[in-house]
Amino acid sequence: MPDYNGQKGQLLTIEEVGKLLYGKLRGNHAKFDPTDASAVPVSLKTQDVFHMTIEEYLHSLISLIEELARLAVNSVTLGDYHRPLEISRFVKDLHAGFQILNLKNDTLRKRSDSIKYNVKKIEDVVYDLSLRNLVPQGTAKA
Repeated sequence: MPDYNGQKGQLLTIEEVGKLLYGKLRGNHAKFDPTDASAVPVSLKTQDVFHMTIEEYLHSLISLIEELARLAVNSVTLGDYHRPLEISRFVKDLHAGFQILNLKNDTLRKRSDSIKYNVKKIEDVVYDLSLRNLVPQGTAKA
């Protein structure tokens, strides 16, 4: 079960985001329960109701990657040398997922092109850490 208290980083599926948003909209600040069936609908085309689209979800993932690139740099500034390695692995996995998509949405395709620059930025941080021997040997292969 994912931990949403900032202890463990894990990617939420679009359905999990819908469930989490539903709880926030209802004012329910209790711990997230992935088995709860109530959720914000996902990708509705036949109804005129509040919902979340796949494009919005993908845009949010790109924004997440941009923020994680900033976090990698700031983590080093604060002396946390292991976090950029974790971020690098996670962002590379997301980048691989975006590469297999055939994006038709123009703005989404343009924004997804920026992911490779964020991957490079994070790789540069990890490389600098390894040059300075600030990460244990063997863990710099992110």
